[in-house]
Amino acid sequence: MASGTPRVLAISLHNQPWFAEMYAPLLTALRSNAEFQQAENLISAIRLLSQLPEPSAVLITDEALTLRESSAVWDAVLEYVRRGGTAIVMGLFPSFVQPNRVRPFFSRAGLEWGAGSYHRTTLALNRTAVDVANATKLPQRYSQKALFVKNVAPENMWYQTDDNSVVQSMVFAPTSANTPGETAVAMAAVGRGKLGYIGDVNAEDGSNAVVLAMCGLLQ
Repeated sequence: MASGTPRVLAISLHNQPWFAEMYAPLLTALRSNAEFQQAENLISAIRLLSQLPEPSAVLITDEALTLRESSAVWDAVLEYVRRGGTAIVMGLFPSFVQPNRVRPFFSRAGLEWGAGSYHRTTLALNRTAVDVANATKLPQRYSQKALFVKNVAPENMWYQTDDNSVVQSMVFAPTSANTPGETAVAMAAVGRGKLGYIGDVNAEDGSNAVVLAMCGLLQ
């Protein structure tokens, strides 16, 4: 890749064989706009994190960094973020993480986010949390089945539920999904950098756009 090309590092220590197919549209977009690297073991994750120039964004694509044996990598990611980097928790993380590990994981970053609701609903773009350039490109509303996080400040919610958000189910009658403090799409300042979370479990097109936006690569 040419000098100056953004570098996106995916840390996928518990990768699944179907990840590449499920996220093919996102991976294609990333490779079109950046040098894309994927680390599938502890050694390569630390090595690629320490490469200079540093990654423009790091994707945490599964739940491995919530486990004690991977804590050194999570510590390295947080050091990178506090220096001014961007990390995004997404992909298989919300499908495979144990809910009781979510809050301790984010608390290492100084955030109080914990596991919230798990359902499908429609969320609306929070224009006060998203920069103007991305707000004009992102979907204004979209539906996703997601593991929400709770205890999120409104200014850190990229998307929010509202009075029109209901639990979308083929089995149960619709009930309100508008729970204060919960969101499926968040990004907060950590040190001089940013830490994002996308709880979508189905790789919706809207969520792919959010990943690109958080990476600074949305066209």
